[in-house]
Amino acid sequence: MSNFKFKKTMKIFSPKYLMVMTPLLLAACSQMPVYDKPKVDMPKVWAESLPTSVQKAQMTEEQWWDSLSGDKVLYQLIEKGRAQNKDIQIAVLRLKQARSYLTQAQAGSYPELDATAGASRTKSSNQAYPVGQGAEYNSYSLGGLLSYEVDIWGRVSSLKASAEANLKATEANKDAVDLSVTAAIANAYLNLRALDHSVILAEDTVTSRKEALELRKKQLQLGSITPLSVQQAEAELASVEVSLYKLREQRDLQRHALSLLLGESPEKIMLDSEKPDGKEFKDHQVLSVPMGVPSDLLLRRPDVIAAEQNLIAANANIGVARASLFPSISLTGLLGVQSESLSNLFKDDAFNWNVGASLTAPIFDYGKRRADVEISQAEEKAMLIQYQDTVRKGFAETLDALTKYHASQLQLEAQKRQVTALANSLDLAKKRFDAGYSSYLEVLDAQRSLFNAQLSYVNTKLNHYTSLVSIYKAIGGNWTLKS
Repeated sequence: MSNFKFKKTMKIFSPKYLMVMTPLLLAACSQMPVYDKPKVDMPKVWAESLPTSVQKAQMTEEQWWDSLSGDKVLYQLIEKGRAQNKDIQIAVLRLKQARSYLTQAQAGSYPELDATAGASRTKSSNQAYPVGQGAEYNSYSLGGLLSYEVDIWGRVSSLKASAEANLKATEANKDAVDLSVTAAIANAYLNLRALDHSVILAEDTVTSRKEALELRKKQLQLGSITPLSVQQAEAELASVEVSLYKLREQRDLQRHALSLLLGESPEKIMLDSEKPDGKEFKDHQVLSVPMGVPSDLLLRRPDVIAAEQNLIAANANIGVARASLFPSISLTGLLGVQSESLSNLFKDDAFNWNVGASLTAPIFDYGKRRADVEISQAEEKAMLIQYQDTVRKGFAETLDALTKYHASQLQLEAQKRQVTALANSLDLAKKRFDAGYSSYLEVLDAQRSLFNAQLSYVNTKLNHYTSLVSIYKAIGGNWTLKS
């Protein structure tokens, strides 16, 4: 029976058993708290129900932007902006830094090997022990020094976990910059297209006002109208020309803003000959937002991902700080050659070696290490609050974007009916004036109302399109994305 116990005991200390159990024992000693993903109260689907058909077709990123803009230009500009934007370039460099930090942290899990070499000449004192035997001699050495920190308390593994989380947070921050730049380019482009269309409306209106003025002048010569009608036509022409000049100014400023995002000169931005279908901001089949968009889409927002990874890193840093409260063990080994002359350096009896272990234990540091633990714990709590706040803000931004989309869709339908009704009113006003049933002022009022309604329709259509861009940004990308 005793022999059986002895064999069982020896089995516990066998190399195979120790290889399996050592990592488990070290993991059990880790001071890093177990990460528990925080919960944030959110509905399973967005409360804002939209009266649109469910978007069933999956799209690539390029197809999504082409569907939104109705042309191929927007996605080309987005790709160009992503390649040339300075903020994205800086974010890429930050990502490279984070990868290097992770490499540093991972290296701590492995032994470190250094080469050593030395040459010296020494003279010992005649007065030192043994007295009268002082001598001069040379010493040459060459070897390798191996050192390794035994990660009993999980300091190294906590550093590695922190670096991994920081890398993921940096990747998410880079994605956030990319998302912001993409949305900014899309909004700038859509604004430019809308202003192009508004300029066309103003130019066409100026042309029609000039034709109407010439007609009124001929009618005045024939005596069929009074000079008042001519003056009213001239005033209306000047008013539309003022609107045209303002719209051209806004278009040029918008082109400058887009060129800044793309990192090139304004002259290169969308020459008229390069624009799809001329310059008009035409109606097309725009994307629809499905009813009951799942709230899980929110968790893919880059800022939400970054906030959670910052929380994970802060949790790991607690393990680093706690491990400093306990003794650390280092193993060292030296293998090399040493001789008093270079010619004998590589002889068989010149080899030397050394194996050792050292333990360093904290005794008294005026509370420094304990303060490090408290600092890391406070940072972890701050990151938790920041994560929860980021999720809630993301939810609010998405809800606002969905609300704007819903409102702009209804406004667009009503605005279109208004334009149609005012166009019919203008035809009736012209017929009444030509028949002598009303003054020319009635025609001018109808023209002015139609022109303003047409401009408002373009702006409402712009708001509808940009609300989709806002949803894209709020939920972290295309909600019909093809994997």
